[in-house]
Amino acid sequence: MPEPLLLTEDLTRRFGALAAVDGVSLAFEEGRVHAVIGPNGAGKSTFLNLLSGELRATQGRVRFRGLDVTRATPDELSRLGIGRSYQTANLFPELSCADCAWLAAQSRLPSSMRFLRPAERYSEVAARAARALEACGLSARRPALAGELSYGEQRQLEIAMMLATEPTLLLLDEPLAGLGHDEALRVVALLTEVARGRTVILVEHDMDAVFSISDTVTVLVDGRVLERGSPDQVRTSAAVREAYLGEEIA
Repeated sequence: MPEPLLLTEDLTRRFGALAAVDGVSLAFEEGRVHAVIGPNGAGKSTFLNLLSGELRATQGRVRFRGLDVTRATPDELSRLGIGRSYQTANLFPELSCADCAWLAAQSRLPSSMRFLRPAERYSEVAARAARALEACGLSARRPALAGELSYGEQRQLEIAMMLATEPTLLLLDEPLAGLGHDEALRVVALLTEVARGRTVILVEHDMDAVFSISDTVTVLVDGRVLERGSPDQVRTSAAVREAYLGEEIA
């Protein structure tokens, strides 16, 4: 069996006496979409924050491509190929779409403090940014300011900025949060395309989206793994239905 792209071993984060993530051991296979779902307060966003380096684990380990990255910082993880989106769009509102994508692509250069560099380096950055905007349906919106986009377009731009860094692993934290029906459908279609050939860890409350996009689903309850399996296995699990206390999961 090939080694998982990402592996957590007994991953735990405590806040005082509360274990928000409690001994989570999971393997995330390369090229697959793995959703992490659960009731409010289950520890899903805390789990993503541990994977992206924004929180330090109380105990346990995170391995990426076999490398122990438990103590790595967000910028170190980004350079290793881990991209992250947030529950609210994280953009530069006063910059154009083109500039936002360019800055994200530029962050992949070996050093941001080398002010004199070959011109082809800048053309590579520009091409990477343009590809990301095109992939997210924003080529025609290149001159528009990020802060003037609709919220759905801001979500698209955030995903474009992430793609411009050419990540191997995408961590998506509730990409459909706050979207209307039509915008949500557009972003789901985008995520379906983005996921082709990429590894995605998805936290999302929209179960229709989760079950349509995901290859594997893990259910967290009180910071622990309750269930892991295919979308069909999780959808029909009595334990999952009980954990959701009657909430709709299908």
